[in-house]
Amino acid sequence: MQIENYIPEGKANAISRSSLCSAVGLSDRVVRGHIEDARRRGIIIVNTQDGSGYFRTQDIDDIKRQYLLNKSRASAILSQQEFLLGRLRAAGIFV
Repeated sequence: MQIENYIPEGKANAISRSSLCSAVGLSDRVVRGHIEDARRRGIIIVNTQDGSGYFRTQDIDDIKRQYLLNKSRASAILSQQEFLLGRLRAAGIFV
């Protein structure tokens, strides 16, 4: 499935994940997987986390906001990983 065909262009036309699930007839988990797959294929799908939903865009400001949001999330996860790795090493487990 190419989920991007169900995601409109532009923030003013954004679609909520629940509406997207209804439109394609799939569960939330499956839809999230399709969105991730589309993003890995290079489709720019933005979710600004302000309740507006998902949309495709070529607007450089939208892309920049999504990039910074993703970067912040990735940094938070990597920070957590450092603590987990430290605990594992302290327990003699090396991964």
